[in-house]
Amino acid sequence: MTDTSSLTQWLQTRHCAWNTPTSVIQEYVRKATGQSIAHASRLILGQDNEVYDVVTTGDERLIVRISHKENHRFEAERWALHAAHQAGVPTPRVFLVEQASYDDTTVMFCIEEKLPGKSLDMLLQEGAAPNHVIDQIGEVLGRLHSVKVEGFGFLRPDGTGSLASFADVMLELNGRVLELEVAAKRWGVPASTVATSLDILNAHSDLYAFSPAALIHGDFGPQHILVDGDHISGLVDMQDCSGNHPIIDLVNWDAYYSEQIPLSRVRASYGNPRLFQENFDTLFQLALLRESLIMLMVNAQRENPNGIHGFIINMERALSSFGHMSKKVMQKG
Repeated sequence: MTDTSSLTQWLQTRHCAWNTPTSVIQEYVRKATGQSIAHASRLILGQDNEVYDVVTTGDERLIVRISHKENHRFEAERWALHAAHQAGVPTPRVFLVEQASYDDTTVMFCIEEKLPGKSLDMLLQEGAAPNHVIDQIGEVLGRLHSVKVEGFGFLRPDGTGSLASFADVMLELNGRVLELEVAAKRWGVPASTVATSLDILNAHSDLYAFSPAALIHGDFGPQHILVDGDHISGLVDMQDCSGNHPIIDLVNWDAYYSEQIPLSRVRASYGNPRLFQENFDTLFQLALLRESLIMLMVNAQRENPNGIHGFIINMERALSSFGHMSKKVMQKG
């Protein structure tokens, strides 16, 4: 489990480094809506963007997200939100995605409507999440996955993936071995664990034949699900959207949110039982192993120690399911 106080402090420090002038935010809200800001509140949400909850003079509710990094992915997210909406998923309209410059700084704005409701994560913390709403989660996720995508991997602005196959996704770490080894060393993970993990991923390449790619949220969890009364009113923050196998979103839920809501609850309403047949369990553990390794690198890049213990536990859980191949590394570790 992540130390909540430590994570909160880390997020506060990260967000404090982002301070777009109010005049610039005002300018781009006016561009997006033709209205001025009546009220704006800073939100410390997520790890990637400066975020504001805005009400305009015309009483329009907005979420303003500002990326300070080059690879913002807002255009791809706009495509994904629109495609998901057409498939029956409640997603926000995006009013503007545009670059802004001030002083010697360049940022990217994404301004979208604020959907009604409260995050499921907050309702769970308050003990107020209705059971019948929880039972809608798999249905909404299934609708999202019904959207077909050309290509795999993170989406480009036109909604296509940059990779040719699911195998390219699952085996991408073969091209990032040095980066992975450096991250693993930083977090105290033995080099033998990295080597065996890659061996296992490579040994099961026959399970990676999957097509066509489905639209994947990329960070599907309670904090990105909005609830209004008796129904799910929104699915938000698809900045990590990709063309991929649906198992990616399910692994993400199991790895990070299963203590709040077991994955079995999500699967129960998913609506596509064929997904859970044949080699699902093996592929699930392989995808969990890949996710754990990826997150070791991501957190090393962000200099974020929060959650590392959980990534290692998930990695060991996945490794333990592969019998003799993983026993070698457990003994060496």
